[in-house]
Amino acid sequence: MERAPRGEKSVLHITPHLGGGVGRVLLNYLAAQVGSSGFSHSVLCLEYANERALAAAGAGGFSLRDKMAERHADVLEAIRDADVVLVHWWNHPLLNALLVRETLPACRLIFWSHVSGLYPPQAFNDAALAYPDAFVLTTPVSLRAAEVQRMPEAKRDRVRVVWSTGGVEHVAEVAPRPHTGFKIGYIGTVDYGKMHPEFLELCSLVAIPEAEFVVCGGPSHERIREQARAYHGHFTFTGHVSNINEYLSEFDVFGYPLAPYHYGTCEQALGEAMAAGVPPVVLVNLAESFIVEDGVSGIVAKDARAYVRALEDLHHRPELRKRLSEGARAAAHRRFSMTQLVRDWEAVYTETLLSPKLPKRWGGRASGPGVTAAELLIEALGDHAEPFARSLAAVAPTEDAAAIDALRALWSASHQWRSATGGTPQHYHRFFGDDELLRRWAEAMR
Repeated sequence: MERAPRGEKSVLHITPHLGGGVGRVLLNYLAAQVGSSGFSHSVLCLEYANERALAAAGAGGFSLRDKMAERHADVLEAIRDADVVLVHWWNHPLLNALLVRETLPACRLIFWSHVSGLYPPQAFNDAALAYPDAFVLTTPVSLRAAEVQRMPEAKRDRVRVVWSTGGVEHVAEVAPRPHTGFKIGYIGTVDYGKMHPEFLELCSLVAIPEAEFVVCGGPSHERIREQARAYHGHFTFTGHVSNINEYLSEFDVFGYPLAPYHYGTCEQALGEAMAAGVPPVVLVNLAESFIVEDGVSGIVAKDARAYVRALEDLHHRPELRKRLSEGARAAAHRRFSMTQLVRDWEAVYTETLLSPKLPKRWGGRASGPGVTAAELLIEALGDHAEPFARSLAAVAPTEDAAAIDALRALWSASHQWRSATGGTPQHYHRFFGDDELLRRWAEAMR
């Protein structure tokens, strides 16, 4: 690992992977902080870093190594050498394997949660909250999590909030471009783990003959495109787009109905649309309600019917679209400031440097190198692990059958459990394919 120049303190970032929303936040942050503080940065990815990340490292003057999951000795050495270690935290199999199975060398450790922590399988757990020297939330919404609320007062002092942003400077100059029809845009994760499960039905209920629903992103866009054939309405699914400005310039409204159980926090795509002056319509979920002020920077619909009515109202009232557009731009440039992000993190680093370096050992129900992959998942799920723990402990066939039935009930209750990623049994089984319990759990939840 490269050493920090003399006089600079070194910050080591450890992330499960580097791509998507988290990648955009981290890469834009690293680019913005160059020359503005006394800290140097390096990044270790346990899984992959995408091409954009690899190119950014070459151009940005920071070291980046990926595919480190099988190189724990190198990871531990880098942790030992760093002045501050910042783990970009969410429920990911490879990250949990590192934290639960290894004892970290003496270090100053920060977790930055990139999920709200409110809903499983991306929920907080007591051991993760207690593990680092500081646990940093990306949104004040996460302060409502039961696990945070019940932290002992002395330990709750280590919780901080640093609003996550990839910046909005790249969309600041977007101007409306003439186009036909009335375009209602969506940019972000195209999967029912994030989108409202009735997304297509909501669109089909909008009584605007010239409406076109433009859906940008993946990974499930092809499957949902096929489903859209059964619904009334004009849908365009683009898949991943490299230049969102082209689309934002033609969107009349940003229709962003998310699932009530989604694990997002700061919603980069929503902030970018607002900064580009596209008035948003969202549902009254905690994360979105914190970002959009109803009637000022967009519309927060109380239910599905109100969501449909809001889109229709914005179509008929161009003066309302203009007013909300101006409010959205102003709010986004305040909330999603990259300059503020750099300042906030410098303050966290400076405070953390006052603490001594200490070894870190996982304090959950299981820890150490002998923890199985199934036990890793149980550790990650915390309060929500009960049916998995019952299956693990089952002796009689009837006990195991009852536990498997409970897993199927979880699958039926939330699209979050149906994802191939996102901390589900399917996700863990992908990395730990020889674990028989994980295989059975994954099959039960397909």
